[in-house]
This record gives sequence, structure tokens and C-alpha cells, in this order.
Amino acid sequence: MKRRTFIKFSTITTILFSSNITIARTITNDSLFVLDEVLNIIFPKTSTMPSAKEFKALEYLVVNISHKTFDNDDKSLIIDGTKDFIKAFPNFLNLNNQEKKELIFRIIKTNNYAKSWVSKLSYYGIEAMFSDPIYGGNSNQIGWISINHNIGYPRPSKTYGQKI
Repeated sequence: MKRRTFIKFSTITTILFSSNITIARTITNDSLFVLDEVLNIIFPKTSTMPSAKEFKALEYLVVNISHKTFDNDDKSLIIDGTKDFIKAFPNFLNLNNQEKKELIFRIIKTNNYAKSWVSKLSYYGIEAMFSDPIYGGNSNQIGWISINHNIGYPRPSKTYGQKI
């Protein structure tokens, strides 16, 4: 096993088993690897913005997709779309970053289903980057810092309307 693959597997396994995430029963490790790679293609590190890995887009998605208030249509699109993507492109994880990027851009130009899937991942990636860190993304407020955002107060002390 390559070092990079081992590190990814270790990180994703930690995400799955470090909390009571019910979605872990329906989403495979392969799906998590693919989601992680696609999110990092959509949100690469730039000179001013953090990468999806840095603002923890995958962790945010896994935590939130598991919550009872998560939109069921979005959940189905993300999970089924990832499965369909893996079936259509079983060697995706073996491609280099440029080939992955070219593949994703090619399929969103030619397939509306793929475009909807990538669009939904983009939507939740943006949420992960700019939401309050209490929801699992925006690690160390990295998204806010990248745009010089002044944090609003009061900040949430509990997630999703839990009683304080």
C-alpha cells in the first residue's frame, strides 16, 4: 500500500469510526475516497484559499449528511451519484490530479446528472468552508480567515437547534 493511500485510509477510517455516524453503514470507503478526491479537485489550495482537506469538507459532509435534518434528496444524490461515478470510472483513484480534474470537467460538460452531483458537492463544500466550525467544517476558522471575515456573535454553542 502506498504511503498516500495509507494516510487517506487512516483519515477516512477515523472519520467513520470516531463518532456515531449512521451514514457509515451506507457509504463505502471507496465512496469516501472518491468524495475526498472530488472535493479536493473542486476546492484546490490556492494562494488565498484553503483546500477542501484543510477546511475539512469531507468531515463536514459526513457529519451533516448523517443528521436527521439533512435533505433526503441531497443525500440520495450524493450517495447514489458517488456510487454511479465509481461504476462509470473505476480507475479514478489511480489517475493523477490533472487527469482527475480533466475527467470531472469533461463529465460535467456532457452529463446533467454528473453536473448536478458535482454542483451539490460544491454547495456543501462552500458550506463546509464558511459555516461555523461547530458544524464540522471550517477547521480553525480557516475559511473565515482566508476572506478576512469578521465573526458574528453570538456564535452557536450547540448544533441544529439543540436546547442550550
